[in-house]
Order: sequence, then C-alpha cells, then structure tokens
Amino acid sequence: MSANADPSLISTIQGPIQDIIAPGHWIGQFLPLNSKTEHWKFTKSSAEVSSALVEVLNELTPERKAKLLIPNFTISTQTTNHIHVITWTKNEWLDSFDVTLKDNGSGSGDGCTATASFYATGFLPTSIPLAPIVNVGMSWFPFASPGPRGEMLQDFRLRAIHGLLDKKLQQD
Repeated sequence: MSANADPSLISTIQGPIQDIIAPGHWIGQFLPLNSKTEHWKFTKSSAEVSSALVEVLNELTPERKAKLLIPNFTISTQTTNHIHVITWTKNEWLDSFDVTLKDNGSGSGDGCTATASFYATGFLPTSIPLAPIVNVGMSWFPFASPGPRGEMLQDFRLRAIHGLLDKKLQQD
C-alpha cells in the first residue's frame, strides 16, 4: 500500500469491526507499549478545538501522513465534544485516535480540556482475513508499537498532532 492508497477491501470491511471491539486495547491500555492518553488544555472552546483538529487532520500532506505512520485514516465521529479516527499504517495495522473535549466553566471563553488517546486495536493487521476474531484470541498478548527516534509510536503521534493543533489554533 503506498502512502496515498486506500486500505485494502478486507481492511475496509474488517477495520470498523476491529475498531469497535479493539482487542489490542483491552490489556494494552494498562501497558504503555501500544497505548497513550494525554490531557491537553486549550483557551478555545471545544467546538473551536474540534473544528481545528478536523482541519489539521484533513490538511495533512501525504508526506506528513507517512511520517506519522498513518497514510490512511477515516474520521468516524466528529462532534463538538468528540472526535474518533481510525487509522491504518502502510501495512494495514489499525490504530484508533480518540479525543473527548470538555468545556471548562460555564462560558465559552473559559477554554476546554481534551483527553486524547491513540492506541493499537490488535496484534494482527486488518488485511489478514478474520483478523478481528484472531485478535480477540491474542488480546492477552502484550505487544509494543515502536516509533521513530526510539519513542513509542502512540507518544510520537500524540505529540505531533498536539503540536499541529496548537499551531492551527494560534493561527485562528
């Protein structure tokens, strides 16, 4: 799969199923190997941050997507307080990016807090037939998601996306 190619048909079918059950996250959320959650604070409202985050994702160049190891993704949920994105690596491992936004205080000028998570959904890539079922059986098996420069992949992605989002919000 090239950096601009869509996921295979089998991944397109199995991806949403694996995203919902996410067996790689059952135990992985307790181990910092393939899952990372951060809390971000913003001076803008949740609606503004949500909109800016979707813009950041949609404006990613093929080169930036390749650097983030998410050459393909689908924004499956987009509201003013929740964004959920399913992402495929070039080898069609499926990872999920989930952001929940909550406005601080009662006024829109009080800013918001985001809980951002990036996590692996399974041990096997979704390009393998029946991967979601096999991944349920493999859910107990811890696995790592190494990223660039010796950093864990999910840490790297969250840091990069947070930086791009901060930059976008400063432009607005």
